[in-house]
This record gives sequence, C-alpha cells and structure tokens, in this order.
Amino acid sequence: MRRRRGVRNNNSGDQPIINSEFSNIWDGVVSDIRDTLKSAGYQNSGFAFTQEASVFSTKILNKLNISAKESLFTVKYKAKNTIVLGAPGPVGILKTVIDNNMEYQEEPLKLFDYGISLVDDDNDMSTTPKQFHVFKAECIGDTNPVRDAEMILTAYRMLEAQGIENLVVNINALGGADSRDQYYKKLVSKTPKRFKNLSNALSYNPIQLYNELMSLDTDINIKIPQIVDYLSLEETQYLKAVLEFLDTLDIQYNLDSSLSGSIGFNEGVYFEIMSADYPEMVLVRGGRHNELFELLGGDKNAGAAGIEIYVDLLLQLIQKLEPQKIAPTIKPDIFVASIGLEGQKSALKILSLIQKHGLEVKENFGIKSLKNQLLKAKKSDAEITLIIGRKEAVDGTVILRDKESENQEIVPIDKLISILSKKLSK
Repeated sequence: MRRRRGVRNNNSGDQPIINSEFSNIWDGVVSDIRDTLKSAGYQNSGFAFTQEASVFSTKILNKLNISAKESLFTVKYKAKNTIVLGAPGPVGILKTVIDNNMEYQEEPLKLFDYGISLVDDDNDMSTTPKQFHVFKAECIGDTNPVRDAEMILTAYRMLEAQGIENLVVNINALGGADSRDQYYKKLVSKTPKRFKNLSNALSYNPIQLYNELMSLDTDINIKIPQIVDYLSLEETQYLKAVLEFLDTLDIQYNLDSSLSGSIGFNEGVYFEIMSADYPEMVLVRGGRHNELFELLGGDKNAGAAGIEIYVDLLLQLIQKLEPQKIAPTIKPDIFVASIGLEGQKSALKILSLIQKHGLEVKENFGIKSLKNQLLKAKKSDAEITLIIGRKEAVDGTVILRDKESENQEIVPIDKLISILSKKLSK
C-alpha cells in the first residue's frame, strides 16, 4: 500500500547534528512555542505518557486514523495487562481531562503538552520504529468554528516568529461519521472488485481510499465526487465559516479535497501548515476531535479541537534557513576559571551563587591550564571573567576581569553579586 500522504515526513530525513549551537537553537524554539501557547491561554497539562491498551478499541483507532492495534507500541506488565507507550494523537490530553473531571463547561479548557511521540512510519511494521518531539495543544468545550481559526492563527504566528516564510494552510473537511459512511458506500459501489481488500482496510478513511485507488491504477475509469459533496448542511456551513475567518485574518489557504487526515486526525475540518518553499515538510497539523472525545467518555456536546507542532521538522527547516540568524548561540554574562582543588571548590560555590541570581554563566572545569581556560573565556565572549585560585579561596575573594576595560580587580565574594549586577547593567 502506498504511504499515506504526509505522514512519513514527521520523522523522516536526516536527523540534525546535535552540538552546542544546535542545542541552543532547540531550547530557544521549544521555549518560544511554549510561550506562544501560554500567551494564547493554553496551560501545561502534564498528561500521562502511557495508556491502558484497553482504551484503544477499533472505533478509537479509526478516529485516530490508525488501521490496527498492532501499530501501537505496547509493553506487557503484571502478566496479562498491556500499556501503550506514547499514545498517538490527543488521547493523552483528552483522557487526562476526562479521568480528572477537569472543568470545561463554564469556559473552554485549553491545554498543551510537549514530549516524545512514537510512530511506525505509516503503520508499516517492516520499518524501524522512531520517535519525534511534538507539542500537542487541545481546546475542550467549544464547538464554534472560530476555535479552529484561532488554533490555525496561533500556529501560523508561531511559525512566522521562527522566521518561516511563505506559509500556507492546506485545509479540507473530512466530515463526521455519517458523511464519511455515505461517501464510502458511493466509492465502493464504483470501485473494481479486485480492490475489495483495500476498500475494507480503509473503510474508516474513504478519502484516503480514493487517493490510494488513483495511485495504484491511474486507468481506473471512475469519477467520484469530492467529500465536500457529501457533507451535511451543518458541516458545509462550518467549513465555510472557518474559511471566512481565515479570509478575515488574511491567512493564505488552499482548499485541498485530497487531504485525508493523518494519525490523530480523522474528522471535521482538518488542516496542515507548511512553507510553500518546502511543501514536503508539514510543520503543524490540526483538526477536530469531537467524536473521539465522546468515545473516550467525554460529553458528546462539548467539542474538542487540537493541533500538533512537529519540533524536529521545524528545527530541520530552521537549519536550512541559516540558524545563526534565527537563534544565535547564547553568550554568557560570566565565565568562571579556577586553579587547583581549592580553587575549584570555591569556584563551584561561586557558580551556584551566580546561577541562583539568574545570570548566564559558563565554566570549563575539565581544563587544568589557566591559560587555556582564559582562551575559552575569550572565545565565549563573556562580559566578565572570574578567576579563583588557592589564595583567593583562602581569602574569600575572586579576581574579576572586565572584558571591555581589560582591568582586573580583587573582589570579596560577599560583595560579588552586587558588583556583577552593576557592571552588567552598564
């Protein structure tokens, strides 16, 4: 079977090389995404990384766009019990809300979490399992189409802030269970019998079935209407409202009738955001989880909408776009150099003191030579270098070297923080 459109790229391609500069970029991007979600009213949910395997019924798997339970990563414990690691889609957040009776009746509950998710490359069990880092955000308790537009806007502005240009939103309506069922029946009635097994396997995703049929045999002479022709009046009006909101926001979008959802998304309005310059890299996915929330035990009228932000892919794209311009290496305020065992002991206490006061500090205890440590200090471009040897440790002092003036002075440790604060403030 051909790979489902847009799934593999979450974790495909060369992994970025991890070095100190890249680590700074990673931390900066993760911090920016977290700040963006918090500023939009989302709170950290802290959902569980594991779920009981019994949660994943066939209906739940279909809502998650997963063909079989074998595609999940499971661990057996206590002889007969099985747990799922890295539950796909929004299951972790939604179950946290339901199991803890979190309130969403008075106003929508907006939650997010960041962590590792597991995927098996489009349910292909012959491939090597991989992991990827993802932000998941979910809004529970709102069925208004403005919520879909708000989530698109939040993700769109976040990507813009990372320097990603020519953003585009691909969007489609996947419909609810009744609409997809009608569409599936129509499609099967037009499908050659030799594709019966494929039709049965993709009964939960008729749009994907149509895409698969077209890719497997381009000579199939069938003309199937688009899924939008099988939407209910309410679903059609909902899609139209979302698109009107995007028009109001001047956000570029394409109504893509071939967009068939992805792992975690298989109902309602569904969207993907990428740069038009790199269309193969889907950076954000989102859509509705109303039916999934109900199946998991939530209020059927509550409504749920979510997005997933793929950090690994975003970092790969940032690397392509000259990362030093987007997220430069953090320059320390202070570099601590030490000589001998007594000097290191004193330097460690000073390091703790400086960190406690929130200043950026760097050291290199692994280098014994003071000369080499000072070379490292110069390379780090720290504003101030502190030097501690045995004499300074005994005297309770530290040698302070100012980068700008290149002057050195002996400073009592009990006055160090106030002196550092004054110098750095200038």
